[in-house]
Amino acid sequence: MGKYDVLAKEIKRGDPTVLQVIQLHSTYKTASESNKSMILEKLNEIVEHGNMAQDQTFALVAAEMYLAAGEMKSALKMVYKGSTLDMMAMTVQILLSVNRLDLAEQHLRKMVEIDEDDTLTQLAQAWTNMAKGGSNKVSEALDIYQDLQEKFGSSILVLNSIAVCQITQQQYADALSSLGAARDLARKMNIKISPDTYVNTLICLKHLRKSPSMIASILSDFKKNSPKDPWILKQQEMLASLEKSKKTYA
Repeated sequence: MGKYDVLAKEIKRGDPTVLQVIQLHSTYKTASESNKSMILEKLNEIVEHGNMAQDQTFALVAAEMYLAAGEMKSALKMVYKGSTLDMMAMTVQILLSVNRLDLAEQHLRKMVEIDEDDTLTQLAQAWTNMAKGGSNKVSEALDIYQDLQEKFGSSILVLNSIAVCQITQQQYADALSSLGAARDLARKMNIKISPDTYVNTLICLKHLRKSPSMIASILSDFKKNSPKDPWILKQQEMLASLEKSKKTYA
């Protein structure tokens, strides 16, 4: 539930290696950028040692850490040959993030053969549908997310995914409502509002032609909560470039 620091403290130095990696992952989530690099170096040492190569939990946690660091090749290497739905689902996620829809669909077909109705298979199907695009595929993805919401209740990930489908369908008011629910859930869980929630909210506000003051308020909160988020950094870079251009042609 976002309590990564608590989990990290529960795992001791003498615990099994797989638990040490889970501790690394928990520490990574709350670490500064400089410390994140050190944590990844430690992970690389464990991976290179090779004695955990067959441990599926280790492979999944390591892949998630690499994924968070933007090291897609390393993440994919950890799970690509995996035979469980967990590993296949992460493989699909990574392949879609690097625009390999063709390979993602191959792995999705394998998941369907194993268990078409499993939650992970359904999620992978929704991700793939969104990547393929088109009104029918987006509608199918939305149906999957809403079905999962009915079965298991709301989660921040599912609410954001529903919102993305609604944005794609130009249902901006409905998307804004879904994102409001995601923000409320984050506050209830006492965790930070996710960058995805902020970005999707800003998109909706723009399309709904909300007031500049409302947009500025959301953006200000976003900057306070996630000052190092790539979206924020890119926006600051673009604004700086714009100001530089203004001075050049003034």
